[in-house]
Amino acid sequence: MILITGATGKIGRELVHDLQARKCDFKVMVRSKEAIQACADRGIKAVLGDFERPGTFADALAGVRQVFLLTLPQPATRGLEGEFLKACKAKGVQHVVRLSAMGADPAAASGLLRCHGQCEAQLEASGLAWTSLRPTIFMQNLAAHFGATVSKESTLYAPAGEARMAWVDTRDIAAVAGTVLTSAGHDNLVYELTGPQAFTFGEVAERLGSLLGRRIAYVDVPDGGARQAMTSMGLSPWLAEGMLALYHLFKANGTTALALDTVERLTGRPARSLEAYLMEHLDTFRTPQPVPVSRG
Repeated sequence: MILITGATGKIGRELVHDLQARKCDFKVMVRSKEAIQACADRGIKAVLGDFERPGTFADALAGVRQVFLLTLPQPATRGLEGEFLKACKAKGVQHVVRLSAMGADPAAASGLLRCHGQCEAQLEASGLAWTSLRPTIFMQNLAAHFGATVSKESTLYAPAGEARMAWVDTRDIAAVAGTVLTSAGHDNLVYELTGPQAFTFGEVAERLGSLLGRRIAYVDVPDGGARQAMTSMGLSPWLAEGMLALYHLFKANGTTALALDTVERLTGRPARSLEAYLMEHLDTFRTPQPVPVSRG
């Protein structure tokens, strides 16, 4: 039995689809009885579990042998995951697959990457078999975070300079997670996940413009403006600072531009291209969208 945490997010939803296609025995951990019913209505088995309520862990982990661990990176995450890992060990879980991020490091300047690095180290010291998945920036963030300004103003705003990033599709991340959860040979390994090619935001704007038939501009936003925009969208100050530090890493560290073959090597098919993703979501960039509100 596989337990999926974070099943309502970009990657968790895709992992549910992946495991359904594999006809695997799995369940998802959700925080309310209403969410359990909503999952049941869709034919998905769900159990009550909340990282902020360790007393819910034992029942959620009953009969579980593999766990997909996805939590929101924030200052309290390490402690919450630590209690969950103790429960995993007590309940006989054999393998934990954790979603991390490329550049994770316990000493990283970015709070996001520092949190992921510290949580990775904690998992590695837990005595459980583990696998860490480290994706780069998600293609799905383009439509979710930038669709509104592209559709309304024909402009991409980001504090990214000329940084090159090998954007990855969340469906490919989920496919890798599904493979790791359902096959042997992945214990105690780190997999870095990227798309097939790296692009700057300026190049993304050019490709979007070509597909939409109009010019799309890219504006490199100063940190102060980016910080204000992110907090006005609902991001916590901690998360906004973490995102800014992450963009600084993209600009300073060429490793984020490396396109790796990990997705194809593990799943047996090429990673989805940025062009294919943009083609799927042209309506989002063409039609005025509401400005997204994030909770962090």
